[in-house]
Amino acid sequence: MFYHPSSKKIKNTNPIIFVHGTGMDHTVWTLPVRHFLRKKKDVLAIDLPGHGNNKDKALSSIPNIADYIFTFLDKNSISNFSIVGHSMGSLIGLEMASKQPERVNALSMIGTAFPMQVNDALLDSAKNNSQIAIDILTFMGYSYSSRIGGNKNPGIWMTESTKRLMQKSGKGVIYKDLKACADFNDGLDKARRVQANVQLILGSNDYLTPKFKAKDLIQAFKNPVVEEIKGSGHSLMMEEPNKVLEYLKKLFKD
Repeated sequence: MFYHPSSKKIKNTNPIIFVHGTGMDHTVWTLPVRHFLRKKKDVLAIDLPGHGNNKDKALSSIPNIADYIFTFLDKNSISNFSIVGHSMGSLIGLEMASKQPERVNALSMIGTAFPMQVNDALLDSAKNNSQIAIDILTFMGYSYSSRIGGNKNPGIWMTESTKRLMQKSGKGVIYKDLKACADFNDGLDKARRVQANVQLILGSNDYLTPKFKAKDLIQAFKNPVVEEIKGSGHSLMMEEPNKVLEYLKKLFKD
């Protein structure tokens, strides 16, 4: 089953926490969540405030979102955990792993970079016309080959599914997400404070967070494992779900 911040049935057993990216929700993690549940690992796939089934007001900064998750974990007496985050979710994971490093066992950052720059035109679009922003994010979020089809999971239209998911976001949510990414600072100093085992999963054809923009971040961590998925864009869980899962299984030694 999926757990959300409103759930009261959480066990303090070092869960793997999955944190989605801009305009998304917990459903982007369906494959790894089901896999690790079958392996009897506790999993927490969160809908962030303003996303999916979470009706709380969307937050506008990475530190505030991290504190929101910490509050939830503390209420449920979860002292130690691991984090898997995609894009904005990867920055949230970094913030958490640096703020309370003794609590985080492992950190997987998928489709990440620092700084996670956001074009001013994209921010303006997200603020004034969310559909234009959704179109841009979807187009830039996939590699060329994935834009024209070829999904390895039959019956799923990747780009259109992503658009539909983002369209479910409440008013102003995508703008707040993008602004939170753009305003996130001190990422390198925060990376140096991380004690967890760190993994980065990057797409070779990622146009939103290209691999070269993660170089300084990689160097700031202590002995990170860097995995590259050839041909994938930014939407790695949709474009190459099985490869992402294989790398996560390595981190959590399935």
